[in-house]
Amino acid sequence: MSVRVRFAPSPTGHLHVGGARTAIFNWLFARHHGGAFIIRVEDTDQARSTRESEQMVLDDLRWLGLEWDEGPDAGGPDAPYRQSERVEIYRQAAEELLARGPAYRCYCSEEELEAKRKEAEAAGRPPHYDLKCWRTKAPGAESGAPHTIRFHVPDEGDVTIHDLIRGEVTWKKESLGDFIVLRSDGLPTYNFSVVVDDHEMEITHVIRAEEHLTNTHRQVLIYRALGWTVPEFAHVSLILGPDRSKLSKRHGATSVSQYAEQGYLPEAMVNYLTLLGWSSPDGREVFSREEAIARFSLDRVNPAPAVFDVQKLDWLNGQYIHRMPASELRPLVARFFDVPWLEEAIDVVKTSVQRLTQVEEAVRFVRQYEPVQVERSFAEALAAELRAHGAPRGEAGYKAMVERLKSATGLEGKALFMPLRLAVTGMEHGPELVRAIPLLQRASEADPGVLSPLQRVERLL
Repeated sequence: MSVRVRFAPSPTGHLHVGGARTAIFNWLFARHHGGAFIIRVEDTDQARSTRESEQMVLDDLRWLGLEWDEGPDAGGPDAPYRQSERVEIYRQAAEELLARGPAYRCYCSEEELEAKRKEAEAAGRPPHYDLKCWRTKAPGAESGAPHTIRFHVPDEGDVTIHDLIRGEVTWKKESLGDFIVLRSDGLPTYNFSVVVDDHEMEITHVIRAEEHLTNTHRQVLIYRALGWTVPEFAHVSLILGPDRSKLSKRHGATSVSQYAEQGYLPEAMVNYLTLLGWSSPDGREVFSREEAIARFSLDRVNPAPAVFDVQKLDWLNGQYIHRMPASELRPLVARFFDVPWLEEAIDVVKTSVQRLTQVEEAVRFVRQYEPVQVERSFAEALAAELRAHGAPRGEAGYKAMVERLKSATGLEGKALFMPLRLAVTGMEHGPELVRAIPLLQRASEADPGVLSPLQRVERLL
């Protein structure tokens, strides 16, 4: 069997990290098995769905590096991958259900249904449909009266599935009443459209969020009624905030695009979201996409909720930044700020930052200099050193400068290095001076707005 999985976003805004994690799991599963990863846009919510939002979701998926094999803009088979383009397919499937017998036309008005719901709740009964139109011979489609199409839950309507993450899950027939599959406006309900789509697209495994688990028994009943093969199901856990409530805006950023704007790398986001509910067999927490593809399996996905930990994400993002060459980081950092000496600066400070947006602050000592008080005798000795030998451009030159300053001032250790740092950077903390001073010299030569080490010391005199 060739594995075929899908990610089916609703285009109502940017991609949420929970949806991104679901997409990643589907993508990894498909790539691990050499199968197909399909994007299907569920846009039948006409009030909220827009093509602009669809494009935002697709852009977020592309930023994460999750290439899809079929779907919008994939250049694959000529088939509609937006539910709004598949309405006729759903209508035909509903007609087939009517012909087979488990579906029927329901002519009850919204007001009538609402009254029945209130009556059932007042009596302490489940608010299931009372089967009026199932028991009564209703007029045919030729009558033209507004109606929905309902699915009749059979007497043998119990459903048991083996969820690939949660094990055996059972729903009793009594847990649901007859439900609508096609609304009066001709549009399908979610539970109907998703079954028709997954069957038509030959989806073998449905990997989706836990919140869809309650829909599964309705969908299985539709598969059975139409004589279609039921796919394997795997429901991944919720993502919680630090307070263990469902992750929401009150916890901070929740969309993929927000994390991109805050200076996170797509490789780190994929790595981190993969770890939210899944663990590598070798216990590694930092791994490449290729390593994740090779090791990914659903039997290592934990059914327990995962907690989104921004500090862990920051640490992981830092690991990726620290390992990347400055030449590769430069165009990424340049999105946030750019200077002629940026690549040299990144190389000096990259091990001290965890997000791309932090580079600008880390190199503030290059762009800004506020003179601070140091002993005048030390400033004079340092100025004389820089005038005579110039600013060091590498480790050997820096060590030679330090030895000459020791001889000239009689200072060593912290008594030497703290005034040296204050004099050239104006800050008590920052990158190692062996790298900071050469950077200042190179930056001053490339950018008239940067003071050289000598110009800085001369301001102290």
